[in-house]
Formats: sequence, structure tokens, C-alpha cells
Amino acid sequence: MKILLNNILYFLAVTILLIGEARISLSYEIGNYGSNWIFVENKDDDNDDDDNSDDNDDGDDEDDETHNAGRNCLNSGCHSQGGEERFFIGGTIYQDADGTSARSGAEIKVVDKDGRTTTLRSDRLGNFYSERSLKAPYTISVSYHGREVKMPGSASHGGCNAEECHVAGASGRVFISTNDLDLTGTVVEAGAEISYDGDIKSILDAKCISCHQAGGSKSDTPLTTYAEVTDPKLITPGSDESLLLRILNKDLSEGIMWQNLNSTSEYEKIKDWIVIYNAQEFSSSQMEVAVPAAKVRLSQKGIVKYKTTTDSDGGFVMKKVKAGMYKLKIKKRGYKAYTQSYQMDQSNVLPLEITLNKK
Repeated sequence: MKILLNNILYFLAVTILLIGEARISLSYEIGNYGSNWIFVENKDDDNDDDDNSDDNDDGDDEDDETHNAGRNCLNSGCHSQGGEERFFIGGTIYQDADGTSARSGAEIKVVDKDGRTTTLRSDRLGNFYSERSLKAPYTISVSYHGREVKMPGSASHGGCNAEECHVAGASGRVFISTNDLDLTGTVVEAGAEISYDGDIKSILDAKCISCHQAGGSKSDTPLTTYAEVTDPKLITPGSDESLLLRILNKDLSEGIMWQNLNSTSEYEKIKDWIVIYNAQEFSSSQMEVAVPAAKVRLSQKGIVKYKTTTDSDGGFVMKKVKAGMYKLKIKKRGYKAYTQSYQMDQSNVLPLEITLNKK
């Protein structure tokens, strides 16, 4: 029994010695290769290739270590065809026109020559870029929190921060602000055509003068001259309560002279002459007449976003309009509706001057 126990202990000692020598040998061999060795656990040999990468990567996973904000990254020394990783488009978005504060989280939409759309997002420095192959020219828009700005034309290359593009002293920095601005304007009817001499005299001569002249049954209220017609007892320029209008109005009990006029179009012309054209004697193509109480609307995708009404001088103000593309529509009874596309720009908001045409 003692001899058997001694043999077992001897066998264990030899085994431990052999394992220890093997470990020392392996450690020595690995050490001789230097410190560049990296051991990687391969959990699934079927996942070794990268053929399953997403071909539709939209560029949202931007590198947090981007740099040189405001500089052209597509020049020959950087990310051009002969530089490092090639960028097909790249630039910087700011919060202000001076480029003092970066705008992170802005969405940049790029549509290339072939109609391919790429959506990017600006990083913490305001930078954005795309390594996807794109073909110029590009149509580019930037949006942020319901606000959008668009290039008025197309870009011939992808270097947004190039010297001739969005830098100080050129087209200005690309920026999108949350300081919404007021849109102001005036609505007028240009070139007033209704006047006493050109339009009203002929109506009165044909319908009224037989009685309203010397020797007529209404000679006490002559209507043969401009001075007689515009007597303050008959007309208050700009007022639809003028006596001449009341006695010609078929819908009023005072409208005793409607039977002689008997023409809705002529009544409307006399009314416009007094109310809109202030009972002017002669027409003038240079004259602009304000259009009060016109409805002004800004809409997107058929939904009205802002609305107001012109004041007595034809002016209007829309408060805090977000940057973006809108459909502007102005309407007033008796006028043809006015519509146009309107880009609310945060860099140069000029007052609008709208002309309405009579129906």
C-alpha cells in the first residue's frame, strides 16, 4: 500500500512539472514577438466579412471627432479624390449669419443629379459630410425644429465652405435660427382706372342727367359737372355710406334711383370709384390705391399656418413666421385672388408689395 501511494505522488509531480515547462515555453515564445499581438475571440466564423453593410447609409452616423468647422474639407489636401477618406459633400451649419455658434442636430437634405436623396445631420461642431458617391449639381435644404432654408439654386460641387460659397464675404454662412421674424407687406391696386372723367361721367350722363340738370325735374341736385357730383352732401370720398350710393342701392329703402340706373355692374363701378378711388376726377396709371380688409394667408401642404387682414392703408404684419417654403394667397371680394410661392428667409426679410387686379 505504501509503495502504491509513493508511485501516485511521483506521477503527479512529473505531470505538474511538464505542464509548468509548457507554460514557460509558450510565454517565452509570445514575448519574443513583441507587444503588437492582439488576441481576438472569434464567436462566429460566418461573420468575418463585411458584405452585409448597409448600402443605404444616410450619413447620420457622423464622426464625433470632426474638425476645422467652417473650412473647406473637400480641397486637395484633405477629403478630395486624392486625399484621405473622400467626401462628396461637406459643410458647416450655424445658428447665426456671422457663424459664431454651431447648429448641431440640423437635418441636411441633398438631392443629386440622378435624383438620389441623402439625408445628413450636423454634429456638435455643426459639421456634416457624406462619403456616398453623389453627382453634381445638388439641390440642398436644411431644416431644424420645423424651420427650413433652401438654396435658391443648385450647387455645382459639394464643398459648401469653399471660398466662393458659404464663407464670410461671399454668400454668407449657412445658418438656421430659432429667432422667428415678422413678415410685413402692403396690398394695393396699381394703376387706378376708375375716374369721374373716364368712367363715371358717361354713366350719369346716360342715366341721370335728363333730370339732374337745369330745367329738369331734379334741377335742385344737378349732376352735370365733377364739382356738382362730388358735392359733400352727396359724396364722402372713401365712404360706402355716401348719399349717392344709398339712393342708387336697390337693397335699401332709400334706393329710389335704382330704377333709373338698373345696372349692378355700373353700381359697383360707382361704388368702387367713391370707396376705393376716393372719387378722383382723373385716372392715373401711376397711382396706387390701398386695398383694405384683404385676407392674407401663408400655408404649407394645404394647411394655413399664418393669417391676417390688411389694415385701412393696405398694410399687414404676420408675427414670428418660421423659416420655410409657403404658399402665399391674398383674397378680397371684387379682386382676382393672388397666389405665389414664398420662401421665408432669415437673412433678408424684405417687406412684400402685392398688387391685386380687379375682376
